[in-house]
Amino acid sequence: MARVILSADLIFSSALRLVDDEGLEALTMRHLAETIGVATMSLYSHVATKEDVVRGVLNLVTGEFNLPAPDMAPWDALRMINREFRQTATRHPNLVPLIMQAPPAGTEALRTLEVALDALRRAGMDPARTAPAYRLMASFAIGFVSLECGGFFRPVDVADGDSEAPVDLSAVPRVAEMAPYLAEWDSGEEFEKGMDAIISVLATWVGSPETAQVVEGDGRSGGDVEGVHAGGHGDADPAVGAGEGADREPGPLGAHQ
Repeated sequence: MARVILSADLIFSSALRLVDDEGLEALTMRHLAETIGVATMSLYSHVATKEDVVRGVLNLVTGEFNLPAPDMAPWDALRMINREFRQTATRHPNLVPLIMQAPPAGTEALRTLEVALDALRRAGMDPARTAPAYRLMASFAIGFVSLECGGFFRPVDVADGDSEAPVDLSAVPRVAEMAPYLAEWDSGEEFEKGMDAIISVLATWVGSPETAQVVEGDGRSGGDVEGVHAGGHGDADPAVGAGEGADREPGPLGAHQ
């Protein structure tokens, strides 16, 4: 049997496979050591506690994100980072409860936060509103994905109710009415529509109904600030900035312009 060369990276990747295969409850230091093929105490030469392992796993998973290019239009960049979060979470559904509990930590996790904050700033959000805007979008994405991975919104079949619990349809007439619609769910489409709805709201936080401010640059030197003519709710005037590199503004719910 080949000798295992233990490292923090090996511990984190092994822990991720363990959680993916057996669930969070299977992640103990003893079981992790067994799966790697080393003594339990040898793990502590590389990680201090199980909590360090968990943080390492979350950082490792966050590193799977494909981040948007720095010059991607800001609302598109915000959409992309949320799509990447959903896709990564659905690949590792057993980790979702940990994501709900742990704020971003580690370089990779903070890099995704950096991209989200940068997108909001480049969209014209002032610093005081950027943090709550980020929290609003993150709450939607994490909440949606948590319920999706947990099966809360799985298709509802009223006809199967008696096999799980007695159902008196006269007591829940709206449920009976909506049964055909509750039996189907396109989670991807609804996630996209949810993002569009929130971005439509966030766009109204930018500037005023008369003027929106778009911050250019990487945010490290302050960047240049360019005034953009705006219509209602801070949407950019389609006659302005329609050339190459113009930011895509949020359209109606569910529409991608």
